[in-house]
Amino acid sequence: MRLAPACAAALAAACLAAAPARAADEAAGGWREKLNASGSLRGAYFSSSRDLDDRRGIGSPSLWLKAAPKLDKSVSANVEGWVRDDSGRSGARLREGYVDLRAGAVDLRLGQQIIAWGRADELNPTDNLSPRDFTLLVPENSDQRFGTMAARLVWHVDDYALTAVVLPRFRSNRFPVAATPGVEVVRQEPDGDGVALKFERSGKGVEWSVSYFDGLDPNPDLVPAGASPAGLRLALRNHRIRVLGADVAGVAGRFGLRAEAAYNWTQHDASQDPFVKKPFFYAVAGADRTFDDGTYLNVQLYLRQVTGFSDPHTIPDPLQRTLALESALVANQRDRSEQGLTLRVSHRWLNDTLEAELVGVVSLTRGDHAWRPKLTYAISDALKLTVGADLFRGGRDTYYGRLRDNSLAYAELKYAF
Repeated sequence: MRLAPACAAALAAACLAAAPARAADEAAGGWREKLNASGSLRGAYFSSSRDLDDRRGIGSPSLWLKAAPKLDKSVSANVEGWVRDDSGRSGARLREGYVDLRAGAVDLRLGQQIIAWGRADELNPTDNLSPRDFTLLVPENSDQRFGTMAARLVWHVDDYALTAVVLPRFRSNRFPVAATPGVEVVRQEPDGDGVALKFERSGKGVEWSVSYFDGLDPNPDLVPAGASPAGLRLALRNHRIRVLGADVAGVAGRFGLRAEAAYNWTQHDASQDPFVKKPFFYAVAGADRTFDDGTYLNVQLYLRQVTGFSDPHTIPDPLQRTLALESALVANQRDRSEQGLTLRVSHRWLNDTLEAELVGVVSLTRGDHAWRPKLTYAISDALKLTVGADLFRGGRDTYYGRLRDNSLAYAELKYAF
């Protein structure tokens, strides 16, 4: 079914019309209370897709549902997912589905779950356990996350906690790759498991953690995969990595301070394959402050340093050089060292019902940058309107510049229940 771009407006009218039904909903709310159920009905319009293709004017109605029943004093569950249609491309996803078991100081979570690590804002070097779908048409970055099968055990001792995670099945980040005539790109299903450990302190004062991950890289490499009827076949393939990381956050006066860093050992160490990303160090550090008028400001610097860097331009074979340059671009390893900054600034008006936010990432090495301005208005407690844009700029041979065709504007009306 092909939806007209006006579907967002039609769904908005439906959301408004649903308001008188609240009384009936409350009368039949016993089951919702038992299940601790909630959800939202959303209607959105995006000027283009996030898949580097030629799709334009996409209407996107969706239904998001969540249930978090408490089954016993020490047993609870959580199930969350969505169904949607993006102008004829319909789909559904179970984001999470797990059971929590609690016994004294020990928590055990089993099932499909989102595990987000890291204390930095926007860029998190230690966040390797749960995937994201960067092509999903949603205004909020957090909604791009989806869970992976895992067993997570947390042992609490006062302000400290030791976390162990076993990942029997790995799921990959999904990000856009531009179509090229004569080239077919396939996404290979990840095949591998993983384990992770984290020791942390949280609560009052300085919070920190140290962590270790051994599993598949959530960001696949672009590698040659033979020939296809179209010509050349490339594959997005997840290789094994090991990551040692740490983060810290605290307060100094009216400023919040945070830092996060990780060193990634990659499969390139063993194979010396030019199409497998090289080991690298990745760090983010910055400060934030909320001013008296409600303005929030966060500024961070980041550094990516590649170990054993070799310039793909020096590869003598023209075809291999072209492929290696594209692979390095996807892996964000075109340079030995990259420095940049992130910015987040927001402000609220009208008794906190209207909020403007600007998020940006700027590479100081190559000058490419990405910006996400967004304006959110709470029409009522249940109804919220969001308008915004994704803006990518830079040369075609830069990490953010290659995404210029993914620049878009959007509007979403969300009715929560």
